[in-house]
Amino acid sequence: MDRRTFFKTVGYALFALIFMVGCAQKTSAAKKSGDVVDFTFQTLDGNTYKLSDFRGKIVIVNFWATWCPPCRKEMPYFVKLQEKYRDDVQFIGLDVNESADKVKAFVEALGVNYIIGFSTPEIESRFGGITGLPTTFIIDREGRVVERIIGSRPETWFQRRLKALVGK
Repeated sequence: MDRRTFFKTVGYALFALIFMVGCAQKTSAAKKSGDVVDFTFQTLDGNTYKLSDFRGKIVIVNFWATWCPPCRKEMPYFVKLQEKYRDDVQFIGLDVNESADKVKAFVEALGVNYIIGFSTPEIESRFGGITGLPTTFIIDREGRVVERIIGSRPETWFQRRLKALVGK
C-alpha cells in the first residue's frame, strides 16, 4: 500500500470511529427537557428515597466521585446553596462506584449538608446514561428534567440558575 492510500484509509477509519462515538452518545443522550424522571436510591446513612419524595421542590441531582477534581470543586458551593435555598431546593449527590467508607469520610470532612446516595446503572439509565463526571440534572417542582450539565460550572452560574427557578 502506498503512503497516500495508507493515510486516506486511516482518515476514513478515524472519521468512522468519530461518527460511531457521536452516534453512541446520541443514543444514550440525556432525558429531554420536560421528561419526568423517577428512581429509588439508597443514601449513605442507609435510608431509601424516591426522587418523587421531593416533588414540590427543585431537585439538583449531581453524579460525582471523590477522585474527580471538578466534582470536589463544586461540592462546597452546593453546601452553601443547599443552606440558602433549603425550603425550595434539594441537592442530591449520587456517588458513582465508590465504597461507602470512602464516601462517608469525604463528605464528613467537607461538611456536606445535603443528601448523599449511591448511583446505580439503573438510575443512570433513567437519565439516559452518564458520560462524564460531574453530571448534574436540574429537575423542576413537578419532577421534569429542565437541564443537564456535563462538567462543572462556577458557583455564580448555579446561583443565577437557582434564583431564576426559585423566583427569589
